[in-house]
Amino acid sequence: MSTKLIFKLLAAILLASVFIPVNAALEAGEAKLIVREAIQVAKELRASESYYDQYAGAGILVDIGDKDSLQFLVDGLADNDWVLMRSAIDTLLTVRHPYGLDVLYRYAEQTTDAIFMKFLSESLASRPRDDLSEFLIRLVESDDEWVKKHAMQSLASSEYPGKERLMTNLGNDYNQDPLTRAYGYYGLIGTESESYAVGELLSITDNWGVDALEVLAVALGQHDSPETRSRLKELRAATTYKVQIAAMASQAGFGNEEATQTLISIIANGKGLDPSVAAASLRRMNPESVSSITAELLQCCELTSDTGTRLLESWENIDADPSALYKWGFNHKNPDIKMQTVWLAGVRGDGEYATAIADMLDDKDSGIRAMASWAIIRLYGEKYAPSLSV
Repeated sequence: MSTKLIFKLLAAILLASVFIPVNAALEAGEAKLIVREAIQVAKELRASESYYDQYAGAGILVDIGDKDSLQFLVDGLADNDWVLMRSAIDTLLTVRHPYGLDVLYRYAEQTTDAIFMKFLSESLASRPRDDLSEFLIRLVESDDEWVKKHAMQSLASSEYPGKERLMTNLGNDYNQDPLTRAYGYYGLIGTESESYAVGELLSITDNWGVDALEVLAVALGQHDSPETRSRLKELRAATTYKVQIAAMASQAGFGNEEATQTLISIIANGKGLDPSVAAASLRRMNPESVSSITAELLQCCELTSDTGTRLLESWENIDADPSALYKWGFNHKNPDIKMQTVWLAGVRGDGEYATAIADMLDDKDSGIRAMASWAIIRLYGEKYAPSLSV
């Protein structure tokens, strides 16, 4: 969710744990009522003295066509406060209003702000956009290695015309740096050139560098064969921990019990950034593996705020039943986890939780209110907001 980081800054109050039941999808009259309430919450946030609340409210109102809020976010792209600039970028990348992406693209075409380009490329790497492929292709030619790296990460994970040809050319271009070439071959997974790409990936050696080896470990997890399993076993013995975790996650996705249990242990008890990195790796596993690992984590462990939100985030596109995860998250005392659960219901379109989410529209925490408002608009705004006098 684009405003997730903003909400985390606002979340300071631990909420009491109460049971929230699963609700059936709302009837039209009730849906209209809570959409109206959600819009009112967004307007109040937009009028707040807090910039963070203002950005949260603007992002919600843009989705129902509010032009003033769109202009507010556009102005934020040039803000000298980098936190607010990043918030504007992330929000415009995720709003459903078509003008949101258009104005972001136009600004990116004309700005010379290096920080803006770093933030934009990094955001696109975490949430790839198929419709920005032409722009990303140009970023691959950037002299800024950070921008180039994240542009390649996004291109490798997106779908667009000419992808197979582009990724093949980049992978086979010896004038490119090793990381770009590794992403090029990774981008061929799932295409007709997958077998060729796997062969090239398996030829990557340690002298390609740590970042390329991490890409290799992730890519091999998408192609199960004796050769990829053997190489992943070697990568588990790498000297760099992030390569080890990437390889471990790929092995877990193939059903390796030792790797699965070690990954669960890291998520539950690891130090530093390791738990959140391990939790985020679930997003690239098959539904059965994700469901099994999630069930064990919910039963065995007390997850931290960051690890819990990463776990929820990883379920965005998992084709499996998230009901146990919802029950855990909606009833959690940690506001970050609770907000990320609301986000998950909104982004997945799980309207059966709308009543539970609507109950949070008057929460005393502005972050909770904002996320609830966003989720209600995401679930019902497109259908009911245009018919309301707002």
